[in-house]
Amino acid sequence: MPLTIRVLVVDDSALIRQMLTRALSMDPRIDIVGTAKNGVEAIEKARQLSPDVITLDIEMPELTGLEALPHIRKHSDARVVMLSSLDDSDTTYRALSLGAVDFMHKPHAGMASSITELTDHLLKKIKTAYRISPDATSVALADVDVATAPPLDASSDVARADNLAVAVAIAASTGGPPALERVFTGLSASLPAAYLIVQHLPQGFSASLAKRLSAVGEIGVAEAVDGELLEPGRGYIAPYGAHMLVERVGSEARVVLSDSAPMHGVRPAADPLLESVARSFGTHAVCAVLTGMGSDGAQGALAVRQAGGEVVVQDEATSVVWGMPGAVMRLGAQVRAVPVGLVAAELRRAIRSRSEGAS
Repeated sequence: MPLTIRVLVVDDSALIRQMLTRALSMDPRIDIVGTAKNGVEAIEKARQLSPDVITLDIEMPELTGLEALPHIRKHSDARVVMLSSLDDSDTTYRALSLGAVDFMHKPHAGMASSITELTDHLLKKIKTAYRISPDATSVALADVDVATAPPLDASSDVARADNLAVAVAIAASTGGPPALERVFTGLSASLPAAYLIVQHLPQGFSASLAKRLSAVGEIGVAEAVDGELLEPGRGYIAPYGAHMLVERVGSEARVVLSDSAPMHGVRPAADPLLESVARSFGTHAVCAVLTGMGSDGAQGALAVRQAGGEVVVQDEATSVVWGMPGAVMRLGAQVRAVPVGLVAAELRRAIRSRSEGAS
């Protein structure tokens, strides 16, 4: 028999609690051990009931989900899946930074016709969260490796070039937003590289991620626009619903957004980006594959290596889920696996090396 997953449902709406409890309980693997109507109850029941996974609403009276989350993580090993409304992207992103492992848009009254689809989606997220080690998010969010990371020293970087020399493609999924923050904190805008990011996100969240990444470091990040010119020292995040690729003509490279079929069940996917960077930049291609479920990015990383570029992956110890980085490692390509706190230093080293002699 498969292991039972103990779930605590937290929502201020009695109707939503009832809907979720009834729907989730239909799966034989799910054991609803309790419900809570606000953050205060959630903290107490997380201690008392020892759930494996908590579905946590954001907007609640007395104590919000965002306020309760740090207390839950301090006193419980439960993995937390946030539920939010469409207009809650900034707050939900903050929750991910505080250690929630995933999120989805919550159902609301009048959505009975689509509750089956929503429940199936939430069940997948709960089962994925359950497979994550209880310690994984704590390790990934901790600052234990900051002391070992070389400081950002702009004087050691080559002067910012007028022409783009290197393209850096970065792929992430589950646990990716806080990992990306760690990476972008340590990147230098003085290097002749553009940064292209694929992070698996629901609709409406890529703009919040771009805003946050811009705030933590030197690289200005924005949602990519079809046809825009890549510039050194800037970051481009793939928007929801489109694969992001690059095309290079001479010294210029531009973003291409494609509505071709999803890959690995997602669009944007990392493989199309990495493969296009390999084609367009060859030995001047660099990629990093960070924490995430599944194998997206593995074939693209192999293409980068085969083109003479360089690949860095986040190590298992600091990954929330070592699916995507592990898939890259299993391909057998020459790959550097480092803690998340050292990824930026590895990228800076690779960019300096690859940009020498570039036209």
